[in-house]
Formats: sequence, C-alpha cells, structure tokens
Amino acid sequence: MQRDVHLHAKGLLESLQFRQGDFGEIGIISGQMQRAQRCLQYLENPVKNFTFLGYTFWTGLYKGKKVTVGNGGFYAPDSAFVTEILCVGGIKTLIRLGSCGGMKQEMTVGDFVVVDRVIRGDGATRYYVDDNFVPQVDKELSGKLSTIFKKVGTVYQGACWTTDAMFRETKEIVNPYIEKGAICVDMVTSPFVTISNVYKTKVAAILVVSDNLLTGEMGFADFRLFDAEEKMTKTIFEIIS
Repeated sequence: MQRDVHLHAKGLLESLQFRQGDFGEIGIISGQMQRAQRCLQYLENPVKNFTFLGYTFWTGLYKGKKVTVGNGGFYAPDSAFVTEILCVGGIKTLIRLGSCGGMKQEMTVGDFVVVDRVIRGDGATRYYVDDNFVPQVDKELSGKLSTIFKKVGTVYQGACWTTDAMFRETKEIVNPYIEKGAICVDMVTSPFVTISNVYKTKVAAILVVSDNLLTGEMGFADFRLFDAEEKMTKTIFEIIS
C-alpha cells in the first residue's frame, strides 16, 4: 500500500452527501436505536443526516439549539469509527446515553452512573493513542449531568472500565479493575471518550445500570431498566436548556 490511509472519516462523509454544518453543535448519542428514537421525538423539524451500516443520525432543533441524535455503536470498534465520524462532522459536544454493569454491591438495576474517569480495556483505542493515554471527560458537563439526574434517580459518579469480552467478566479479570477504582463496566465509553479527546471534542457519558457483576442481578428485561431509559432520554435535554 502506497497511500497514507485507505479510508478516512471526511471522505466517508462526503460519499454520504454530508455537508459541513449538517450536524448540530451538540450530539446525544445512544448505542441502541430505541434510545435514539426516543430522543428524536423531542426535536423540532428533524432531518435525517444519513444511514450507514445500520447507524442513523438526525438533526433538529431543541429550544432553538441545533441538536444531533442517533445510535452510535454497541461495541468498541463500531463506536470508534462512528465517534470519529461525528467529530469530523463538526459536533462540538458529545454526550453518550448508555448502559453498564454495576461493580458496587449497592448498585441496582435502573440506577445511573455519571462517568468521571475511563479505564481502557478495549482494543480499538490502541490504534489512536498510546497505552498510557488516560481519556478525560469534561468535568463541568459531567457535574451538570450529575445534578440533573439526581432529580430522577440514584446517581453514582466514578470510573467506567470498557471491555471487549462480555463473557469473560471473570473474577480474575474483574477484581483488579475494581481495585483500580472502576464502579461499572461497558463496551463503548473508552473509544467514545478517547476519540473525542483526540479531536478536542467536549465529551461526557451517563449510563444506566442494567446488571450487577457483584450481586449477579440481571435486569436486561426488567421494567426498572426500561423506566430508567425513558427518564434518561427525557432528562438529558435539560443539559441543553
């Protein structure tokens, strides 16, 4: 291969007929499509930006501010390239609406976690930064998330560990991350925050607890999870107003 790079985000966006300015300055990004569609109902005059490989983004107005919503990946690799597309597309502030496994005894399904530190356990970010790179969320934005979500539920604030292997959350692997300060685990937040840092995009993440690694509680089909997701997609818009 003689070229510097085979494919880059700017070229991909151009192939999708995207123009600079199509996105809003704020992006509210979910992993699951149903969360993105819940966010979509709060926008005035939303326009679909594009659909690519199952990821769809819309941009509309919320109280006069231009906002983009969409589904941004389930796992580290797809979250990495989608986040890069969003950053290159001109979004200045990215907020992740996600889910996680709790890693504190008292956490239960439907609780919220505001991520204040990211522990990288994924493979995708190694293509972007050195192994010693520590991703940074925006402290002011994270503080605001904590304040507004305390109105609707129990909120924890702490470190999120991102892994690539959901079925390898064994005690031999999990316990050392707890010792490093992780209070939850997911498969997305590390690339979402890391790549936002690379592009100097303001970033934060709010997660809802779907299960608990310490107690064994499973809530993937629990009404408390669905209720918390509904609250999350509604409450997040307070950050804009």
